[in-house]
Amino acid sequence: MFELLKSMGFALIMVPVVMVAILALIYGLGGLFNIISRNETKGSIEQ
Repeated sequence: MFELLKSMGFALIMVPVVMVAILALIYGLGGLFNIISRNETKGSIEQ
């Protein structure tokens, strides 16, 4: 019984941690591509 409660607690802790990690990854990639696209449009306007 204790083993079941321990694994349930671990799952309850890991679900929000994994969700935050995925959201942070999406946010970071979005910022990275935003910087890249901003630099590319700036370069094409100057030419």
